Amino acid sequence: MRYQYLDDRLRQAFDHAGLDRGQRALLQGVLRALDPDAHLGEHVAGLNSAVLAVTRAKTALESHAAEDQPRWNLLRRIITTSLACMDAAKPAYEHGGGMVLAKARRVLVKVDAAIAADGQKLDPAVTAAAAAKLDPRALGKAVRKWITPLWNGVELPLRARMIAEVAVVVAVHGQDGRQLRADLLRWLKKPGDLGEVLWPREQKHVVAFVVRGARVLRHLDGLLPGARQEPLHRNRLPKDDFLKDAVTGSSVLVRVPVEAADVHTAALRGRRVLSEVLDQYAAGERLTELHIAPVWQVSGPGGRVTRGTEHQRTVGNAYPLTAYWPVELRSAMRVANLARQVDAPMASAGLAWSALEATGLDPSKIAWLAKACALQVLRQHLVSLHVVVTNHDTDLRRPLDAQVPTTGVKHHLKSVDAWLEALIPHNRPNAQLGAAQEAITALAESEGGLVHDLVELWRARLADSEVLAGWLREQEDTAAALLEWLYVTRNLAFHAGRFASPADTLTAHAGQAVADLTLEFLGNWRTVERRQGRQETSAVEIYRRLAQRQDQLVARLKRAGSVRRLSVEDISGPDEKWWSRGRN
Repeated sequence: MRYQYLDDRLRQAFDHAGLDRGQRALLQGVLRALDPDAHLGEHVAGLNSAVLAVTRAKTALESHAAEDQPRWNLLRRIITTSLACMDAAKPAYEHGGGMVLAKARRVLVKVDAAIAADGQKLDPAVTAAAAAKLDPRALGKAVRKWITPLWNGVELPLRARMIAEVAVVVAVHGQDGRQLRADLLRWLKKPGDLGEVLWPREQKHVVAFVVRGARVLRHLDGLLPGARQEPLHRNRLPKDDFLKDAVTGSSVLVRVPVEAADVHTAALRGRRVLSEVLDQYAAGERLTELHIAPVWQVSGPGGRVTRGTEHQRTVGNAYPLTAYWPVELRSAMRVANLARQVDAPMASAGLAWSALEATGLDPSKIAWLAKACALQVLRQHLVSLHVVVTNHDTDLRRPLDAQVPTTGVKHHLKSVDAWLEALIPHNRPNAQLGAAQEAITALAESEGGLVHDLVELWRARLADSEVLAGWLREQEDTAAALLEWLYVTRNLAFHAGRFASPADTLTAHAGQAVADLTLEFLGNWRTVERRQGRQETSAVEIYRRLAQRQDQLVARLKRAGSVRRLSVEDISGPDEKWWSRGRN
């Protein structure tokens, strides 16, 4: 699905509907945020959001009041990181919801003061009362009303922040990106209320799955009201039946009623509830393995039948993290892989934290890893920008390719710094650089919408070093909030026995993404050290050094007045080259 928000069919639909740049950016921005292949800084699960911050704070306060989990000191960290995210999102709420956000902030500040005063003697009644006053749904309702100002025109950079919050509310509602794209294509032919497309009404769907390992699930209707089952025999199925390849040995067809906004979300929710029910049977039949086949069938409210399989990406050539075994990372890689294979979101998020913990991370070092993630996200954003700017291979990109060389059929950057040089404004660029910068402008204008916005946003950030420093700090705050919440989720799942939590599917996705991001820069660091014959640095020491580097970079950016020396090529590697670009 990656980059389908930029494909020709969608562009033609935008042109035919006469959408302007801001309108295109709104629709493309939401679709990109819902793309399961988007990286941590682009996907909805990793975006800064007041709605998610208030949701996490409310959940933590409720849990503390009921179960004393999270403990008072961890609860305070959740409140602190939530406040940082809310403050960053505040400008967007001038278009609606500002009073609700301000009220939520006052509640959290008051609880923070109570924790500071009482510590571990904090009265659960205080956290229960505070949780009752927080209303993330009210924030979500306010965000839904932003569609009108966004459609009529909001200037950058505020437009980007508002679109990110809209995407979060769409995801929390339960909307699949693939289905949304199809719905938008239909809507563009006959426009109506865009809100009904972004937040469609939930309706009853019936989802059918094949459970392997048993012919009959006794007492299923008592455990899962409304569910129906039918034993399956492979030799009795029609040759063209879509279940034929799914039935192996003892199998049973289970139909589950689900309320959902679209068929893909219905399939996801149906798989989740059925997986939870199978925990009962797994406990009762300890020598039997029960699992759900990847195929599914959904009968919609109008009787229309849709069939599909779980989304799985494949590649032609698979590469290891490193070309040798880094002993310290073996456990982390194993647990991170397990986190991707678990259906239950809370368990997946807990395993993602465990993968980070296997590298030596503990809660006291979250701030280090958050700073390291901010550096890597900066590099990822710049690489991603080049991909989307050059998404359509046209004559317009030739001057850019001359200045910023690429390799392979996918045009991978040979040097991220060369691309950075082309993005930074120059008073007197040489002819080749000037042509490359003009090509970027032409490509952005030709693509329009989100791509045009992204080019303008990054040129503005790179034109003012203090703005870039502020952006890095916001990425750090967002990563810190996510990591603290991952730790809370791990405790709730593994210690308190919680199997569901608001927005837990987003937490699971974010957990896997931050584990992948961390292994990415740890693997690169180790590869460089091995190539240079150095002794391996421990993962925790890498976190410490990168955190120190991020602090130094932010301080340098604030006083330098320019980003001309910034180097992002090896910004998360062992060599201290982060302020070396342009030196002889």
